[in-house]
Amino acid sequence: MRKSMLLFVLAASLFSAAPLFALRTNGNTVILPVIGRFPGTGGTQWRTDVFIHNPYTPGQVVTLKYYPTGAAMMQTTVTLQEYSGATLNDIILNTFGLTTSAGVLEVAGQEVMARARIYNTGNPAGQFAQGVPGIERTRLGRQALLHGITGIGGSRVNVGVANPNDVPIDVGFRVASVSNTTLYSQTVTVPPHSYVQFSDIFNAFGIPPQENVNVQFNTFEFPLYGYSSEVRNDTGDAVFNFGTSPNA
Repeated sequence: MRKSMLLFVLAASLFSAAPLFALRTNGNTVILPVIGRFPGTGGTQWRTDVFIHNPYTPGQVVTLKYYPTGAAMMQTTVTLQEYSGATLNDIILNTFGLTTSAGVLEVAGQEVMARARIYNTGNPAGQFAQGVPGIERTRLGRQALLHGITGIGGSRVNVGVANPNDVPIDVGFRVASVSNTTLYSQTVTVPPHSYVQFSDIFNAFGIPPQENVNVQFNTFEFPLYGYSSEVRNDTGDAVFNFGTSPNA
């Protein structure tokens, strides 16, 4: 009886503690580093759906600020009741009225969650997509480390970094092998509320195809959002990853 009770208490304590270790991405200003509506490699046609959720604030007005590359910021609002959400299908066209565009989206409220689904509509076999998590600005670090990236097996790898700040930032960009040998590096200036993406990095930078490569984005003072998008050329399967900040 005592043993059973001890196991029950232990299990209860583990389950009750689980939320303390969960990744909290909600907050007052959630950053989606890239959304878009544009043609891509191999006849792909990329679109973006955005999903917004109000976890518990009664009747809040959520503000969406879209910063399209090379154009002025666009803004709209959505009113959400508590425990409710909104789906903005093909947001670039249906919400912002643009047929071709890409940029950074900020979702601001008292407490809000957001994520995006970027998908291809140009494949005869049907859609394939990748999910993009929105992360609260204050939970972003000055470093974004992406690991386990592969350039073999028919994958093309795109990486990017978004600047959610009101000032430009200089970002160190480094690609390293599994043994931490530098394969490519440069410093890039990212304008305010913008992103810079490097497409098909193995081919673009002449990096020999290999697996378990890591990519690092680093800056000195302001937070950033680094990400990778790995797309298989044969199936179109796409995987999105966001960078962590173990040293910042």
